[in-house]
Amino acid sequence: MNRFIFKLTPFHQLLIIIFVCGLGAQNTPPEISNISPVVDIQNDVVIINYDLLDTEGDPMSVTLKISNDDGQTYVFPADLLEGDVGYPVLSGNQKQILWYYPPSAIDSSNIFRAKIVADDLFEIDIAELVEAVDPSNLISDLIFLEGVRHRFTGFDHLEETKDFIENSFIQNNLQVNRHEFMLGGYEAANIIGQLPGQTEEEVIFIIDGHFDTVANSPGADDNGSAVAGMLEAMRVLAAYNYKHTITFIGFDLEEPSPYMVGSSQYVSEAIPDGGQIDGVFNFEMIGYYSDEPGSQGVPYGFDLLCPEAYEEIEAQDFRGNFIANFANENSSFLMAQFDSCAAVSVPELRVISCAVPGNGEIAPDFRRSDHTPFWDAGYKAVFFTDTGNFRNPYYHTSVDLMGTLDFSFASNVVKATVATVATLAEVIHCGVAVSDPFVFLISLPGDINQDGLLDVLDIVIVVGCILGEPLENCELGDVNEDGNIDVIDIVQIVNIILEN
Repeated sequence: MNRFIFKLTPFHQLLIIIFVCGLGAQNTPPEISNISPVVDIQNDVVIINYDLLDTEGDPMSVTLKISNDDGQTYVFPADLLEGDVGYPVLSGNQKQILWYYPPSAIDSSNIFRAKIVADDLFEIDIAELVEAVDPSNLISDLIFLEGVRHRFTGFDHLEETKDFIENSFIQNNLQVNRHEFMLGGYEAANIIGQLPGQTEEEVIFIIDGHFDTVANSPGADDNGSAVAGMLEAMRVLAAYNYKHTITFIGFDLEEPSPYMVGSSQYVSEAIPDGGQIDGVFNFEMIGYYSDEPGSQGVPYGFDLLCPEAYEEIEAQDFRGNFIANFANENSSFLMAQFDSCAAVSVPELRVISCAVPGNGEIAPDFRRSDHTPFWDAGYKAVFFTDTGNFRNPYYHTSVDLMGTLDFSFASNVVKATVATVATLAEVIHCGVAVSDPFVFLISLPGDINQDGLLDVLDIVIVVGCILGEPLENCELGDVNEDGNIDVIDIVQIVNIILEN
């Protein structure tokens, strides 16, 4: 009998190794199921049962978060925990977490939910997110966005743009709201999309760009490029989970006059209660690029204020081939973080950075966008720009059109921002499950039927119990705890009702 012997060449062996390693690199997020909370009023504890599966068998870090607003936020204190929580927790059914709640903090009118987050600690490669940024999406969005978006001369398209941003957020499953306010007779609105953090949602990072234009400009670069960039960053980032919250904002009314109304209104009245803003990334014109010598100007005094940045620009013959990354002193960390992430993830993107003293009061050109209200309120914020009128000859004109823009350059800015925000917000590989709503029916003395109320129905039940009728909860009719159910208990219930 002839034997056929197949010998693998070194090339085929390498292919098999690559294939097997590729399979090993795939990691399924943990799965949480059958989450079920049981409220034990007598012992001030909620027992949360759940099943947990990690296909690869990895130990997991399990976090319990509690909402007292029917799942809008998960920031209600849940500090005293026991059971299958923390690290390490292994796969298995009938897992259990005991949450010992403070009774004084419970409002029985609130609707509660429990959220379990199971993180298998598999490290997500930031390059995976960076590579997902698609310049064609920026082009597609800007085709729609281009056009006058001004409350007097382009009202219809301004309103269409608000709807476009809002629908983009909705399609990517963000929590969406309009922060509305009035300027004269104009009903303005900042469009906000929130990607809540899974374990520390009170910590917030913001990516923003204003969507309005000056009265005579179709605003492709100013600021359609930024809106398209913000939306593409949102699409990429929304596909993952993070420890911290990422908020995306389209600001209204940045253009004069007055300047920066939308962002000022947001800072003064719309930051979430208890929200801790740890960084704002403001896009202000990110699409115009020129490699022509002499195409880049600088503000008066820039060489004195930012000598290193000036030297870098001068060294390349004042070519407009970079993104400016401007910060105030308080935001230097964010500026450095972006520089570092850009260098690693998008080395082809040239970044020129400078941090100005204070809040930039001595350099008005550094304060010409929506980061400024955040600076003035003490929040850390950076300002990414192609420098507008210092580079783009079509700035604030009727020919600020998308045909003048470089979408490879703009998408590289988005890539660097995605890398920075994903790093700071801490992308995590986790499974998430949310319970059905539950409530706390606080047991009141005299609440015989346990409906959370003291009323005539409770008196009727006590009367029935006194008469010997076989009713439920008769033992609760002994309000004064003297071992008997009698008229004295009825009188005490009446007194409690009258006192309340």
